[in-house]
Amino acid sequence: MLLENIGENFEGPSWSNRIFFYFCLFSSLLIIFLLVFISFTAINPDFAIPNGPHYNSTELRNMGFFDNERYLISALVQSLAATIALVITLSLVAVQLAAQSYSARVIDVYKNNPDMWILLSIYIVVIFYGLGLLKVIDIGVAGINMEFAIFAAYFLGFFAFVCLVPYMLKTLDLLKPSTVIKLLAADITKERILESLEKDGEIADKDPVQPIIDMINAALERNDYETVRNGLIAIKNSTILTFKAGLFEEKQDQKIAGNILQHISKLGIQAANRGNSDSTLFIIKCVYQIWKNADEQELEGAIWESAIALEEIGIKATKKDFKWASLVAAEALGKVGIRETENRNLLYVLRVSKALEKMGEIAFENKLEATIMEILKALIKMNIIAIATDFKSATNIYETSLMKLREIAIEKESSIIELIENGLNLIENAKNNPSAT
Repeated sequence: MLLENIGENFEGPSWSNRIFFYFCLFSSLLIIFLLVFISFTAINPDFAIPNGPHYNSTELRNMGFFDNERYLISALVQSLAATIALVITLSLVAVQLAAQSYSARVIDVYKNNPDMWILLSIYIVVIFYGLGLLKVIDIGVAGINMEFAIFAAYFLGFFAFVCLVPYMLKTLDLLKPSTVIKLLAADITKERILESLEKDGEIADKDPVQPIIDMINAALERNDYETVRNGLIAIKNSTILTFKAGLFEEKQDQKIAGNILQHISKLGIQAANRGNSDSTLFIIKCVYQIWKNADEQELEGAIWESAIALEEIGIKATKKDFKWASLVAAEALGKVGIRETENRNLLYVLRVSKALEKMGEIAFENKLEATIMEILKALIKMNIIAIATDFKSATNIYETSLMKLREIAIEKESSIIELIENGLNLIENAKNNPSAT
């Protein structure tokens, strides 16, 4: 457990996590350096630091010690300057590639990356320390501690070069879509979404959902199902966490859900237009899970927006002849309809019934029998529940939809007409004996 906590502190994206990591790296390298020098000193006392007990400053100057050190430190400073210039250039190229591949909005992810600024700060400090040391070396300012100062310059230079390794690993990790999505999803909060809605119409990158949507859109064009899936999971999980946080003022839940689900609904339609049935199916499942959580939290506005999204994507999937996507959409809408029938929400009942009726008409055209059967099963079950609860308005709505689908089945001479007749008989029996239902 302790090792897991330390690992989280190392790998966390926040400033405190990364500063802690580089501090531990600095401390480890310093201990190793000291152990190495102590070992060499034990073997050869002349290797000791400082060399004060053995040579004075005049003797060191006469030996050319300071000239050699001045040359080495100058070379070190120049190497550090060239290295950081190259690192900055390559980092900007990486940002440009990521922006072109994913979205221009991912630039903020790289801009807020603590590793880049920490590395830049380390190099600036070490370079100016080396320049300052070049200025005062051999003039007696540091006295006997001059060799300590020189040792520090070499150690800091080595530390600066070692820091390139974790920085490059972090940068390569940021080039992975899943890492970027995870960082962007952390911004999907109630406050950020409401702020973006308040800024509607202004030129500003405020919407926290839009960057992930852009990445999913780009992934759809490349048929990158993994990125599509990761992006949708991130949005879904962040939405559910937002719902669970609660404390919504009037209509806030509907505004937040509407903003998110409009994005997801457009994605579903785009995926369907591209003929991507797997992505369309996954989007429907995500919307259903959002609806389910909104239902658990009793967020009526979010429930309404989820139902609308399911309707839009379900109808599109049925038009595109997506067998499984349309079947799952019909099943999800049926569950929504059952819930709203039990809660006697007439507006929801009407919406769901018309959506299932529309999907049924299209399913008959495309001969999606499994989808038709699921739609009929949902309408029959909702109708029976409405009869049992004496919800007459809902009963009339469901029967109208069933009769419409019955007419289409007769016109198409479909074998499903037998199922419809059996369903109507069940409904008639329920009317005659409501207590039995």
